Amino acid sequence: MLLLTACASTGPAQREAAALARFEAAAGEPVANFRFFRLQGFTVLGEQSLVVWTGPSDAYLLRVDAPCNELRWAPKIGLSSGFGLVSARFDRVLAGHDRCRITEIRPIDTRALRAASAQASGA
Repeated sequence: MLLLTACASTGPAQREAAALARFEAAAGEPVANFRFFRLQGFTVLGEQSLVVWTGPSDAYLLRVDAPCNELRWAPKIGLSSGFGLVSARFDRVLAGHDRCRITEIRPIDTRALRAASAQASGA
């Protein structure tokens, strides 16, 4: 029984929460929009949060309206945009059949994120 409890305490929800906390610590204040030409990657942090990478040093923490049920399981996502901009409260994350409205955009300080990751792995 104790083994099952230990396994449950390090499940996907806890890992997502820890990752979300790391990204939030490196995120700046909310912005209205960001330039978008190509999505280079994404990291899902739950049903309402994800990080999108638009370049090696360009990442944004996005929050979306609930429910965005397919986000967690989507092998790929898309972003709606207008004139090369993704805007909060207007554009959406496209995940499977879900079209999840973006409610908040926060730029990630990728240097600070890398430094924190290096410090955590060295500790």
